[in-house]
Amino acid sequence: MDRRATGGLAALVSLAGLGWAAIAGPLAAPAIPAPEDARLASAGGVAQVTASDRGLELFQASCAACHGPGGVGTPSAPALIDAGAALTDFMLRTGRMPAPNPYEQVRRTQPVFGDADIEAIVGYVASLGNGPPIPNVQVTAATDTAAGRAAYIATCAACHGAGASGDAVGGGSVAPRLLDTAPTQVGEAIRTGPRNMPAFDANQVSDEQLSEIAAYLQFLKTRDAAPGGAPLGGVGPVAEGYVGWIVYLVALLGVTRWIERRRRG
Repeated sequence: MDRRATGGLAALVSLAGLGWAAIAGPLAAPAIPAPEDARLASAGGVAQVTASDRGLELFQASCAACHGPGGVGTPSAPALIDAGAALTDFMLRTGRMPAPNPYEQVRRTQPVFGDADIEAIVGYVASLGNGPPIPNVQVTAATDTAAGRAAYIATCAACHGAGASGDAVGGGSVAPRLLDTAPTQVGEAIRTGPRNMPAFDANQVSDEQLSEIAAYLQFLKTRDAAPGGAPLGGVGPVAEGYVGWIVYLVALLGVTRWIERRRRG
């Protein structure tokens, strides 16, 4: 091998060694951690996102546009500073929030978030103020259903109907059907008064009565007969009233036509 070839090979080897030293060797700069590495656990190296961090992230992505950063409120939606865990949990688990249009009455639908994300958002909103916590509503075989009926008639029936099938309350608002409402959500609604519903504190409706009302609603859902008559699928007294009037008018028109034909005959 001549000197020219030997020199070229030596230059290549030197260049490769210098590159290694600059990239991975002693001349390399300290590694800069990627942004997602900031939350790595010290032991296993697995990313750890706290519930508070997750709740803030979800709130900023899905709630802040209407309720404002930090839940301070905007012209489109109220402040959530003292909304508390109960109201937030109720709105998310019944699918009423996030609302597609903040200017329309929200209605029950399928929840957008899973349990873990709901718990994260609820925890974050609860940390903003001193709103009511999620009530402990327990329905067992020993729960007094008769007492629940009395409490329901005194507190809820005026708006939601004696059979809990819902009713119109004026101003374009509707008190929803309650027969498919979970016990905890019954308690949350009573304590927080979502939308046009008044809130009832423990002096007005005790914690024990929350469970009794929830038990009575479960009884209404599972009973075999409707004492007030066939509920037409339980769609509510307003719609069922319309059906009743239509049937009455059609029958009246039929009788009138029959009388007219008899006279002509």
